[in-house]
Amino acid sequence: MAQVSAQKCSLCDEQNGAYYCYECQQALCTVCRNKHDKIPSLSGHTIADINTIDLSTVNKKSHCLEHDKEFLFYCVKCDTFICSKCVTSTHYTHPFSEITEIVVKERQKATENILELNLKIDAISTLQEKVKTTHFEQLHAKSKQCIEHIEFVSKDLQSCIESKRSIKATEVEDNEKNEQENLKAFVDNTDSVHKQYTQILSELENVLLEKHDVTFYSSYRSIDSDIQTLVNIPEEPDEAQVPIFKDKFLYQEVQDYMESKIDNSLCQNCSVQKRKIEDLQSENKRCKETLQRDLERKDDELRQLLLKESIHQAEYVKKKINRPCKTLFDTQ
Repeated sequence: MAQVSAQKCSLCDEQNGAYYCYECQQALCTVCRNKHDKIPSLSGHTIADINTIDLSTVNKKSHCLEHDKEFLFYCVKCDTFICSKCVTSTHYTHPFSEITEIVVKERQKATENILELNLKIDAISTLQEKVKTTHFEQLHAKSKQCIEHIEFVSKDLQSCIESKRSIKATEVEDNEKNEQENLKAFVDNTDSVHKQYTQILSELENVLLEKHDVTFYSSYRSIDSDIQTLVNIPEEPDEAQVPIFKDKFLYQEVQDYMESKIDNSLCQNCSVQKRKIEDLQSENKRCKETLQRDLERKDDELRQLLLKESIHQAEYVKKKINRPCKTLFDTQ
């Protein structure tokens, strides 16, 4: 960590310090460093660029806090640096070594850490690049493929349902055509009867205008003979029937079709596929239960409708039976 505030040279106190001596704990300018290096007793000191160190912590790290003296040795037992006072006091029975020896090993470990970290950083960069390219592309491709499969299955189901719908609707339409033909035939028949009744009515009205009794009698006798041959007024036809649509059969047909499409070739021993099968079976069970409840509800509604229809028909028949028969020529 670089030192932010400029430090004056501790020797000349004029120039800004460009270097720092760890052992002297002093900042040195370029000139004073040259003087420092020429002193034989100071030749082994560690000199560093002052901009690469943090002076606020370096003194604490290089001195014994207990005795306020410079570290001289390394205590092997306690794994810590010790000063001259530590050697004769708290660490006097402990094995110790030169600081340089332990630092050489630690520097080697640090170098190995750097190599390992560089390899891992390269591996992370390679992994990131692979994820950004291959994984994103695979995700998009597989998602697209899955969506296409979903669309295909959905269209297949829609096609199945549309086919079933078309068949059921065609049955109703064909039945309607047949019933329409029957109703039309009835209307045509009653039209003929209506014409006969209208014609005789007109003849009767005209004959009543006849003043001559004999002529009236002869004409009326002829018309009366025609009246006897008139057919009865046709009974109202039964209400046209529409096929009862039992939706449970349509549901069952669609369900059977769906079950026929389930892939039965899934690996039974594969845990993933086994879970898929179990999920499908659970979903199928839920669908069946829901379908059964819907069918029961529909059956109840159908029974209620049939019961109401039976009551309505019974009342209608009862009214027809009790209604007195009345013709055109009944006298009041």
